[in-house]
Amino acid sequence: MRILYIHQYFATPRGHTGTRSHAQALAMRAAGSDVTVLTCSAQLRPEEVPAGHGVVRRGRIDGLDCIVLEIPYDQRMSYLRRIGSFLRFMVWSCRIVLTDPRPDLVYATSTPLTVGVAALLGKLLRGIPYAFEVRDLWPDVPAALGILTNAWTVRLLRAAEAAIYRHARLLVAVNEDVARAMSRKIGGRKRVVVVPNACDARMFRPDRDGAGFRRRWNLEGKVLCIHPGAMGMVNGLDGILDAAAALRDEPDVRFLLIGQGKERPRLEWRAADEGLSNVLFIDPLPKHELADAMATADVGLMTVAAIPILEWNCANKFFDYLASGLPVVLNYRGWQAKLLADNECGLSAEQTDTEGFIEAVRRLVRGPALRKKMGANARRLAEGALNRQAVVRPLLAALGEIASSLAGPATIGRPAPPTAPSWPASPARPSDS
Repeated sequence: MRILYIHQYFATPRGHTGTRSHAQALAMRAAGSDVTVLTCSAQLRPEEVPAGHGVVRRGRIDGLDCIVLEIPYDQRMSYLRRIGSFLRFMVWSCRIVLTDPRPDLVYATSTPLTVGVAALLGKLLRGIPYAFEVRDLWPDVPAALGILTNAWTVRLLRAAEAAIYRHARLLVAVNEDVARAMSRKIGGRKRVVVVPNACDARMFRPDRDGAGFRRRWNLEGKVLCIHPGAMGMVNGLDGILDAAAALRDEPDVRFLLIGQGKERPRLEWRAADEGLSNVLFIDPLPKHELADAMATADVGLMTVAAIPILEWNCANKFFDYLASGLPVVLNYRGWQAKLLADNECGLSAEQTDTEGFIEAVRRLVRGPALRKKMGANARRLAEGALNRQAVVRPLLAALGEIASSLAGPATIGRPAPPTAPSWPASPARPSDS
């Protein structure tokens, strides 16, 4: 089966961001499909972008055929510039889907929702079936964040969302909460397959040597609480600075924030203004260096702004923490909190319970035995139910069903039976609204 895999933010393990699509595309290829990735250059390293001129570059990355669009995107852009990037990628993707040799299936992963427009047009104008993967619900999330305030824009995006869902051959969600919300939106007329993010237990391991990282940043002998990733409004990083302020009198504790984003200058100003010498800001690290930092850390921190829908997030760092054998502390509830509690590998607090989050951090900082126990449980979970091979099986099984229904001899192989649930129509829980 020939698959066109569309993801605007496709990245490899050599970059600074999540590699879910990279892993899934390789799994599809290993199962027998011919996969072409359509992406933009924003999350690729310069040496990975195929040589050429103009917007469209074609080449190979890690054995995958790739179409790379030279369209800039950065979280530090204004909202208007980011919307422009979304629209440019949508227009060029539509052009490629409608003019390139016809694939057997389009696999489109959001966000943004506009990625699904190319898949929808391919279905309507060329009869190409498509699968649509939802990582964040649009327009629900930007509307809840106050980014989308125009009623007509929200209405237009909801209409586009409904059309994309309705015409998809397969719908994929990254967690159970998103799957339930999607099922509610489509009235239960389609199955939603849950394919969560997975742990890269080979790169992120507790036995990596992080001594050099500690020496470089003068962190020897410190209890290290770490948070890598974007520093935007949705990340709620003031909660970490609140914890740092509460623990400022404990000389052996350090809070490490790794990344960039629009909020970083303000957060750095706040830390300096409050004299939080126990907080260290570091620029984004390549994955192998980040894996060393994770291995030598003691506690992984996960925070979001106090907006209920953000409890549905599926951030990559959560899985990297588990693979690195780190106990995790959340400042929110939801499916991740339940996973931590069920497997005894972390602690959580309600979104508005700042003191509860601080107390959870304090318990782990002051409890080496508890850290060791929860860290071992985290690694066990990463090697078991959340390893990449186990997590991708439901997706390969669903694609195998599609392949078997298409004309022609090509298939995607014989995948193993699903190990994660597929969500049929079901009434939404009150907490989903």
